[in-house]
Amino acid sequence: MQIKRFEGKEIKEVLREVKETLGPEAIILSTKTVKKPSDRPPWGTRSYVEVIAAVDRPYEPPSEASPPVSPAPLGREKIVTNPQEAQGKHLLRSVLAAGLMPEFAQSLVGELENLRQGASASEWSDLGWSRLRLRLMEAIEVTEPFRKGQRIWAFIGPTGVGKTTTLVKLAAQFWLNVTKRITLITIDTYRIGAVEQLKTYGQILRLPVEVASSPEELRDLIDRHRGQDLLLIDTAGRNPRQASLMKELGAFLSVHPSIENHLVLSATMKERDLARMTTCFSIRPISSYIFTKIDETEEYVSLFNQLLRFPRPLSYLTCGQRVPEDIELATKARVSDLVLSSIQWN
Repeated sequence: MQIKRFEGKEIKEVLREVKETLGPEAIILSTKTVKKPSDRPPWGTRSYVEVIAAVDRPYEPPSEASPPVSPAPLGREKIVTNPQEAQGKHLLRSVLAAGLMPEFAQSLVGELENLRQGASASEWSDLGWSRLRLRLMEAIEVTEPFRKGQRIWAFIGPTGVGKTTTLVKLAAQFWLNVTKRITLITIDTYRIGAVEQLKTYGQILRLPVEVASSPEELRDLIDRHRGQDLLLIDTAGRNPRQASLMKELGAFLSVHPSIENHLVLSATMKERDLARMTTCFSIRPISSYIFTKIDETEEYVSLFNQLLRFPRPLSYLTCGQRVPEDIELATKARVSDLVLSSIQWN
């Protein structure tokens, strides 16, 4: 498997170079605009298009004057179309085309290619699939964040990702299966109806609900409920472009050293937005990711890339609005199977 990086001023000329170098079967792994310091006047920076492309074998352009080939004797004709070999190469192309991070894809495809070369055609399908699944599982980290002793969890993230619903689902599950000593706290005094919404859930679950309008009030509430096993803090969705709001959130999250920040992100978000939100909400250390709305998309490679690009454990997945059913503890097998479902094999 050959993977190569190309640069140029215009995307058309770069793609033409890709085709000339790797051939018409080349697969585009990624394209982006990069800026580099200029090496001649006018000084400053210049923009270039960068394309990473791959082909499943080194490309050999046809020679300009190929001698005629004599037909092979009857009975000795070589069969060049091997369906199982073609299927094996298709698996490799599928991995490249899936959108996995180039560094990971390159390593993975090289490993799969070596495996394919050493396996019989009949063995390759199962071996390739199993190795791919194993490598995906090895690349990610999951966690079960609830442990003995008091836990203080804050649910942070942008608007509309389902922070409040996720908090309530976990509160209900822990109330049913683990402990009744749970307190819900909201610092979301911006969104209309946010406090009333959480209080309604608290009444249904028979759990106390507290409101903190300032970092000092939050600190007092944490001290007051030190006998509880679990404090769940609901935060307002923040626009990361508003520095004052992010600074205020950081002040809330800094009032107690035991606060664990769980970044809630929607599976429907674009990969670029996932990365941007992670950077913006890293105002305090992030204990884990929670991916919501996995039932609203069929593309999970961006979530996998997120776990590679910003390595932090994944704790929970949510897949609907039902409370408390539609939430599950993340496992490596579950995440890997979601990623595999995004890869087109046929």
